[in-house]
Amino acid sequence: MTLHIVSRSPFSSNALADCIGTFSDGDALLLIEDGTYAASGFMPENIAVGPVYCLKTDADARGLQVPETFQAIDDARWVSLCVEHKPIVSWFK
Repeated sequence: MTLHIVSRSPFSSNALADCIGTFSDGDALLLIEDGTYAASGFMPENIAVGPVYCLKTDADARGLQVPETFQAIDDARWVSLCVEHKPIVSWFK
C-alpha cells in the first residue's frame, strides 16, 4: 500500500496525472501544498483512486474547500498515514 504525496498544482505540473497513472489497489493519495488545488474540481471523476486525503491547513491557506469525497486531515493524521503505508512516493515535478 503506497502513500502517494502530490505537492504540485495540477494546473502547472503533470505530477498528479503521473501519480494517478501508477496507482494500484490499496494505494492512497495525499494532496499537500499546491497539490491541494486538485481539490477545486480538477480530479477526474472516473478514476479509481482512493482514499484521497487533503492537508486542511494547505487547502485553507489557498482559500479552498475540501470536497466531501476527500478526507481533510491535519499534520498528526499525515504522520500516521506515513506510518501506515510503505513505500511513500512524493510527486513534485
